[in-house]
Amino acid sequence: MPRVDPLRLDGLQVDPPVLSAPVAGFTDAIFRGIVRQFGGCGLPFTEMVWAGAWVRGHAAPTRLAGVADEPRPLGVQLWDREADMIREAARRLVDLRVSVIDLNFGCPKRRIMGRHAAGASLLRDPATVGRLVGAAVAGSNGIPVTAKIRLGPSVVARTAAEVARSVEANGAAAITVHGRSADQHYGEPSQWELIGEVVAAVKIPVIANGDIVDAPSARRALAVSGAAGVMVARGALTRPWVFREIGAALRGLPPPPAPTLAEQKRVLLAHHAAMVAREGDPWGTVLMRKFACRYFVGLPNTRAFREAVARAADSAEFHAIVERFVPDDLLGMSVAESSDAA
Repeated sequence: MPRVDPLRLDGLQVDPPVLSAPVAGFTDAIFRGIVRQFGGCGLPFTEMVWAGAWVRGHAAPTRLAGVADEPRPLGVQLWDREADMIREAARRLVDLRVSVIDLNFGCPKRRIMGRHAAGASLLRDPATVGRLVGAAVAGSNGIPVTAKIRLGPSVVARTAAEVARSVEANGAAAITVHGRSADQHYGEPSQWELIGEVVAAVKIPVIANGDIVDAPSARRALAVSGAAGVMVARGALTRPWVFREIGAALRGLPPPPAPTLAEQKRVLLAHHAAMVAREGDPWGTVLMRKFACRYFVGLPNTRAFREAVARAADSAEFHAIVERFVPDDLLGMSVAESSDAA
């Protein structure tokens, strides 16, 4: 596949055109730092932030922790259905000097769609989506505003093209499309060919999302959809170096080597240390469990490692578990080599 051009979001160039999706509970500042360490991600995003709770002071904006001092570019994703809240939250993000403001119209969670009538429920109402985009643009002081959507609220109500036209008409710089409807959640294969219908409907860049987990799937998604870039979500939680693999492929370069077990172990222990430094121990270790369970995919006895580390009570126990399952005689091997040696 020939080199893919950088993604242009108004005055911002995203090169390579590979974005790290907002993933609630995972894409905090520590995880984003790990993604930056491996390289290849053109634009990372924070976890999505509830605009109204932030503006009204009902909840501390913990998901924005670290944003002020973080390297750029950096995107922040907002969700709400009230234009005034979106506008004010966007204005506050100007003060934080973020690179991109994204609006979430794709979250399929019942709490967001039902209780708050937000997220993917708004795909039933393209005019309201456009109004919210316009509010963000009004508050953004020129910072690019983007939107993230799904194919529609349900399989039988595919509204993505109409929603995308409303997003474009109200000043958005780009739109990301997850190739499933809201009622499909994550159970069905992403339909990249239907993302192509959105590409055909608008002139702004379209970013493909859903089932993009490595360089081959990224290339296929671009070829099938005609999109201008890709966004990686769950695939990065187990392999945060996936961005450098995709980035190399989109630049027409050979794939970089996968990190050795030694490198993965260093990253895991540094991740845990940063979590404990931020949260204290044992709470930092407790919060680290969900991240640690995603390390060492393909390692011999992976299931036993996950079961053990998911119960780690404090730093001492966490380190003991890691040393037991990833001893020094495995270091230097790739995960595949260690599996063969088992």
